[in-house]
Amino acid sequence: MEIKTQAPVKVLSATIRTSLHNIQKDSGNTPKRLYEIAGKAGLIPAGGQIWRYMGADGNKETIFTLEMGLPISGMPVGSTDGFSISETPDFKYISTTHKGSWDNLYETYGRIIAELRTNGLNMTQECREVYTVVDMEQPANNVTEVQIGVQ
Repeated sequence: MEIKTQAPVKVLSATIRTSLHNIQKDSGNTPKRLYEIAGKAGLIPAGGQIWRYMGADGNKETIFTLEMGLPISGMPVGSTDGFSISETPDFKYISTTHKGSWDNLYETYGRIIAELRTNGLNMTQECREVYTVVDMEQPANNVTEVQIGVQ
């Protein structure tokens, strides 16, 4: 198991309060809109979307903060239409790659959390998902890097 550190990443983002139970409904079309707004503002997408889960504990009803961010390059030449431009903070984490549908993403979290505990590491209140490949027609093709913050 390797502990990694991610330097800050410049993102076009939207932040919501949600629960795992309501995440799909609450996030709505925001992932798609991030690309639309980036294009209209003259920003260049610079990587897969990074979703920061802050305060999520695995309970489907727990309310937490979710930041949906699209890594970007450049400065806006047009409106960002209510979306923010910011930097993700430094992030120390362990990670694994989840291949396939997000319906069983919880199994990947379970494996990485068990490994973290076996190695005596403590989690932070932040987890991230980096969406490397997104295939809404064939979810089995999805590739997601699951990152769990460590102290």
